[in-house]
Amino acid sequence: MDFEVVIIGSGVTGSLLAALLSSKGLKVCLIDKKGPLNIDKNQKYTGKTAALNLFSLNIIKEMRLWEALMPEATRFDKLYVWDGEGSSSVNFSASDIQEDNLGFVVSNNSLLISLRKLLSNLDSLSFMFDQEVVEIKSNKKFTEIYTSNGEKITSNLIVGADGSRSSVRQLLNIRSRTWSYNQTAFVASLKSEGSHENTARQVFTKEGPLALLPFDDPSGPGLSLIWSVRDELSKAIKEVSKDDFLKILESKTERVLGNLQLSSEFFSFPLKHLHAKEYYFKRTVLVGDAAHTIHPLTGQGLNLGLADAYSLQEILIQARRKGLDLGSEEVLSKYQKTRQTPNMLMAAFVQLFKDGFEDKNPWIKFGRNLAFQVTTQNKWLKRKFIKEAAGLI
Repeated sequence: MDFEVVIIGSGVTGSLLAALLSSKGLKVCLIDKKGPLNIDKNQKYTGKTAALNLFSLNIIKEMRLWEALMPEATRFDKLYVWDGEGSSSVNFSASDIQEDNLGFVVSNNSLLISLRKLLSNLDSLSFMFDQEVVEIKSNKKFTEIYTSNGEKITSNLIVGADGSRSSVRQLLNIRSRTWSYNQTAFVASLKSEGSHENTARQVFTKEGPLALLPFDDPSGPGLSLIWSVRDELSKAIKEVSKDDFLKILESKTERVLGNLQLSSEFFSFPLKHLHAKEYYFKRTVLVGDAAHTIHPLTGQGLNLGLADAYSLQEILIQARRKGLDLGSEEVLSKYQKTRQTPNMLMAAFVQLFKDGFEDKNPWIKFGRNLAFQVTTQNKWLKRKFIKEAAGLI
């Protein structure tokens, strides 16, 4: 047997899982069709960002990555949400749950740089980069993996961590439920006239939810934007000038942070839902976006993936200590039972939230405002909501 576990996909979720398993002595191979170990340090503050909740933050700390990563992350200890089409709003604070903060915003590139520095120092970890998996064969004892470079390796278990377009999922014909959210996400880095005050802000506009997350860089305080816009309106927004784009943002956010400036290009991508009907097949298991993708309005996408990785490594380590077959149905079904339900519940909650704010029915609009008021006034409900978002439930 070449490896105990082969992980396909070296994004944040796959790299974290590789680090978790290898640091505990498992013989692991990390495969990626791209995936160079080195990322230009000048790109630390570019690309996608993630709002790490407290559960994810604890994983990062456990791996002793936080000390190096903390200077590149921006904390948020408050969350302010309001209805741009209504009259109500709600404030959430870390103090409501006796915490110092609700999480930190950090770029995916910063996470990967920290993770890959750790990975390069793990003796039980091997790499196969610039190779694509083209075939997977499984039997009762092991799997065989064939790559585009003609390599063949064997393993007890394969982990598909290769994103929403997972080749692993496709090669094994694992079925999934998928649909378009009929929205396009606009993403950019911004500077604002007013201080973000370490507060994450989200407004529900008639075009779709718009979030401004505190995200500082070496030049000073800043913001990370993600605005989900209905497809029929997104084409026009793509064609506006930078100045007009900023004017639209200032209007939609009701100038809560004053004038805005772009500190990066703004780019867009379509939003789709995906959920694998099964998280495992034979000796292969799916984690992160390979198993599920959800709307970004709650900022929980990467957090769910990291929770998948942490749960899977706990189950695999326990199984190894008991001398169990890591690729057995007994082991993999336990992972599916642990993670499928919370991931589906989060997807359902996001869909309900999204649909509720898009509905133009005046009674639904009245219900939204009432829900905001009830949440503000009911301390138990408010704490439960915050703890759920922080990954503490």
